[in-house]
Amino acid sequence: MVSYEPLRGMQDYYADEAQKIRKVETIFREVVEKAGYSEAITPVVEEFELFSVKGGEELRKTMYVFKDKGDREVALRPEITPSIVRLYLNSLQHFPKPLRIFYVGRVYRYDEPQLGRYREFRQAGVEVLGTESILAELEMFHLLNDFYRKIGLKDNVEFKINNIGIYRKIFDYIKIDDNLQEHVLHLLDKGKINEFYSTLERIPIQNSKIMDLLEILTKNGKSVKIEELIAYIDKIDIPELKIEIEKISLISDVLSSLGINYLIDLSFVRGLAYYTGPIFEVTKKGLPFSIAGGGRYDSLVEIYGGSKTPAIGFAIGIERTVHALENILLRKEPVHLIAVITLDNLAIKKALEIASILRENGYVTTLNNKDLSLSKLISLYADQGYTHVIIIGKKELENEKVTVRNLKTREQRLVNISELIRVLNSDMQAN
Repeated sequence: MVSYEPLRGMQDYYADEAQKIRKVETIFREVVEKAGYSEAITPVVEEFELFSVKGGEELRKTMYVFKDKGDREVALRPEITPSIVRLYLNSLQHFPKPLRIFYVGRVYRYDEPQLGRYREFRQAGVEVLGTESILAELEMFHLLNDFYRKIGLKDNVEFKINNIGIYRKIFDYIKIDDNLQEHVLHLLDKGKINEFYSTLERIPIQNSKIMDLLEILTKNGKSVKIEELIAYIDKIDIPELKIEIEKISLISDVLSSLGINYLIDLSFVRGLAYYTGPIFEVTKKGLPFSIAGGGRYDSLVEIYGGSKTPAIGFAIGIERTVHALENILLRKEPVHLIAVITLDNLAIKKALEIASILRENGYVTTLNNKDLSLSKLISLYADQGYTHVIIIGKKELENEKVTVRNLKTREQRLVNISELIRVLNSDMQAN
């Protein structure tokens, strides 16, 4: 027998719960469109290799992967950034840079379901392709801050920030290849510090100051001061490492000036393997998961075969953001419910015309199809929160009028159709 429950890790949403999701999506769209971003819609199913190349160890383990009828290995997208890069390589390379793209869509990961972690969930995000300016990083924070301000979370969230470029420069200096870099960063991301160091011990590192520096980063990442770190790395002379640390310093200065809550944590690493520069996550106190995250990925376009195209982006978790809102109410426009009741089949055409007029003027209008007496219908619609019923019978039809009953005041009057909107507007203002 078919089960009526959704698959494990997936959920149904109806009415208010669905509206919360759509409201968050709508506010996100408003923020990013006003910042000059254009929407991209990409397929849910993509080639598996698109995500396996640089998705990271954890992501590859949790993907929905299968063979299609053409015997191609495909996957349900576990995130959307690689799809945006594929779109860029396929048809957007000739556009002026930087190219600002946003998306809203469903993604799939075969995780163990728990609060804030589902197998089907929604992401809304942005990608900026074709700029290596630090202003792009600052734009990410500014956009997210605007978004959280609009949904009422600005003072309740914190940005956790690091620069994966610091680790990349160190690993390049001691000649760790990309695959091993991915692995040791994965160990850091999962908090497996002992495994991280035991892996590095198998690599001959001539300079003891390198290991000391890694210990400063991984064990004191939340407390080490940037100035002290810069003074320390001056003794090691790793090319461009100071530049990567100074990026964190500049981000810190700007976020402080904007009054944005943040924490610099130099031990913080994100699971996706393609990050090359500043990374961040957004957290809310009391929640065991992040509600957004992103970072710079300057080499992903090249990995897929394109020319050098520095890029950066972020994604918010829609369902996680709804969880974070808790009792913070998203502002809802007042809804005025109106029912149109016909007392004669000859009035159906006129009832449909009137319903269209009401909807065009912003009123949520339903056409009655219940076979009940008028008195029962009036009582029923009043109980369901309707403000008015519009009654059309033979008499009203002959005189181009309708009967308007205010369900709150219980007043009833005969109104010319041409005056209907004015009468209703007046009633709504009085209420």
